[in-house]
Amino acid sequence: MKKIMFALLAMVLCVNANAFKFDGIDLNANQNQIAAEISKKGYVYDAGLGCLKGVCQGTEIFLNLDYKNVSTNGKVGQLTVDIPMNAPATAFINATQLFNVIYHLTGSSAEGNTYLVDEDGTTLTLSQTSQGLRLNYKTPYFKQK
Repeated sequence: MKKIMFALLAMVLCVNANAFKFDGIDLNANQNQIAAEISKKGYVYDAGLGCLKGVCQGTEIFLNLDYKNVSTNGKVGQLTVDIPMNAPATAFINATQLFNVIYHLTGSSAEGNTYLVDEDGTTLTLSQTSQGLRLNYKTPYFKQK
């Protein structure tokens, strides 16, 4: 019985030790580790757009990482993902319906819908832009301005 309890405790600790990942990139890792993972995935900085550009699961996306508004130096506070869409309004409705099933909705505002996406406290705000959808992930290290 003790072995079973120990195994269950170990499994729970392993699950809790895993942080939220975006495209296989651990957002709770150190800034240098995240930069290395992003580079390995083929994302490159586009000076004209002022963000990283790359392909995720066959779709071109744009990334912005916030290293400034953090409670711990060297960590990521926010990851913003812009996804171009032909019909942003329809895409937003469809994404909202999907996210409402997958994640826990914690609030809605003019900014968008906010979801709790991981037990570590990482949240996701889904919003519509004129070009498509925006996913704004806030890690546990995010510090409000």
